[in-house]
Amino acid sequence: MIIENYIWPALLLMPFIGGIFSFVLPSKAGIVGSLVLLLAVIMASYGLLIHQNSWFYRFAWLPDWELGFQVDQVSVVLIWLVCFISLMVHFFSLSYMNDDPGKGRYFLKLGFFTTAMLGILMSDHLILLFMFWELVGFSSYLLIGFWYQEINNAQAARIAFMTNRITDAGLLAGILLLLSAGGTGYISSIEMVDHPMGTFWIGTCMLMGILGKSAQFPFLTWLPQAMAGPTPVSALIHAATMVAAGVYLLFRIFVIFDPDLMLLVVLLGILTALIGAIAALNQTNLKRVLAYSTISQLGFMVMGLGVGAYDMAIFHLWTHAFFKAGLFLSIGSVIHYLSILEIGGDVQNMRHLGGLRKYLPVTFWAYVVGMLALIGLPFFTGFLSKEGILLGAFRWAEHGGHPVYYLVPFMAMFTTFLTACYMGRQLILVFLGSYRGPGVLKKQPFLWAENLPIGLLAILSLGVFYTLNPFHGKIPFLIFWLGTNQVESVNHPGDILIFSILLMLLGLGWVFWRYREVRLKKWISLNPSSLTHFAENAFYLDQIYMKTLVPAFNWIVVQTARVDEVLINPIIDRFAVFFVVLGKVINLIDKNLVDGGVQLISRLTEVAGDNLRKLQNARVQMHFVVALLGLLLLLLWLIQTS
Repeated sequence: MIIENYIWPALLLMPFIGGIFSFVLPSKAGIVGSLVLLLAVIMASYGLLIHQNSWFYRFAWLPDWELGFQVDQVSVVLIWLVCFISLMVHFFSLSYMNDDPGKGRYFLKLGFFTTAMLGILMSDHLILLFMFWELVGFSSYLLIGFWYQEINNAQAARIAFMTNRITDAGLLAGILLLLSAGGTGYISSIEMVDHPMGTFWIGTCMLMGILGKSAQFPFLTWLPQAMAGPTPVSALIHAATMVAAGVYLLFRIFVIFDPDLMLLVVLLGILTALIGAIAALNQTNLKRVLAYSTISQLGFMVMGLGVGAYDMAIFHLWTHAFFKAGLFLSIGSVIHYLSILEIGGDVQNMRHLGGLRKYLPVTFWAYVVGMLALIGLPFFTGFLSKEGILLGAFRWAEHGGHPVYYLVPFMAMFTTFLTACYMGRQLILVFLGSYRGPGVLKKQPFLWAENLPIGLLAILSLGVFYTLNPFHGKIPFLIFWLGTNQVESVNHPGDILIFSILLMLLGLGWVFWRYREVRLKKWISLNPSSLTHFAENAFYLDQIYMKTLVPAFNWIVVQTARVDEVLINPIIDRFAVFFVVLGKVINLIDKNLVDGGVQLISRLTEVAGDNLRKLQNARVQMHFVVALLGLLLLLLWLIQTS
């Protein structure tokens, strides 16, 4: 349709344009940004309704090179999702960032971030996607380090930026290898190619970029440190933008991965899911619990793609966006509330919280809904998508040909148990019991800008919007809309379903027993064990990298500098001396031979002219003598020749 030729390009630029207006009008920054995103959501909704066939547009970039955009059934759904989550974050930020002097700059970066993510979803060429991929990384660096005046925030932004640049180099290498093997680079028609290095290495390079962007093992350490940015930013990064980009790209290009690489995808996904869940269970910081939770859920999605549950992995990406954004904004509401009270202390330390359900009832119930959706209990969206992935894992193991394959689905089941544990633990420590921190809590005015977004996100985390049967995942309308038909059926067999639900309930029951009021006071007074520290620090991966990779890279830098100094610099210096001497020789030749010859001819011409000029005078006798001599010479020449 002709109208689609205008909707999608306009939608791509709208968030950034809204950010520019927010920067120019800082006093109205939040309102302008929210209105522009509201218009973007309306346009995306219209595009979703009228979308029938893929829209694409291609343009010349370099000679014999074309890049292009495309919006198909998958990307149109995710475009709407990004716009909606960004709108919720913008609206929440009206209250959260109201008193921040840099809010104009904040909304500019937020709009830039949203546009970059939309660019990834609309790109149909890997080169164009990589350009937007880098813009997402750069804009996340700006947002994570928004409060750059604090050195820790700036350092966290640098770590996130550098980690992604290293892994993005792998993605770029994979793209270039694919193109050199004769691939067109168009995502809509991507296919296996023959390459001297083999498709395994092409896929491995591209997988490196995917793992880095989605914070998968071994590149997961940057995401918890990204909590240094404002909490609404964390909601956007974790729910629908940066970390989701890796899962989206994997969904688009998995067809070029050979079976060995897909097995690696499965193993890395389930390992990440398990590490993230264990780390989340041992955190004391509000936001870091949810950060490791995101790592764990992304691991589920990656594993789902690896085992062939492609539809359910994208469906989980969709459902996860709503309840994870709602959870982050709920935690942001808690942090904002405690900051307004100015009670002092660390407002993000869960050891010093508790009893907040009485003072933040809307936040409490929104958190409960998001928590139950994340755990994956029936009647909530997480149940439909996560159980579909678990079923796909069991079917994958069944066709694997060896009992060891069943370790993957059973590890996934254990991860669901841990998910119930760490989410129930956070609920108890933050909202239940009595307040354990400094100062006195009191009621605050009802904040529409904060409560409306978290309320809407909680409502959209209910399973009734996707299927009327809470125990049957075969008929969510979104699966039919995606139209990929990659899964035979997502019906949940009874034994897997019952066992999974029992594990979740067991996890909740254990954590409520573990952190009941009497034991909670004892737990708070105890110093964490070394095992707790080990799990809290995600198995000390950061420290391992600092002790191994950083010295290794430093050694490489030192050795490179030494080679440059000992080998390359002397060669360059000798070449420089040679060319200086050569220049002087050429200068001498030019000055004495070339210029001297020219000057000699000029001097001879000048002397001849002077002598001939003497013959030109007014003496007739002299002219007669010259004419006579000339005649005699002519006669002599004629006699000689005859």
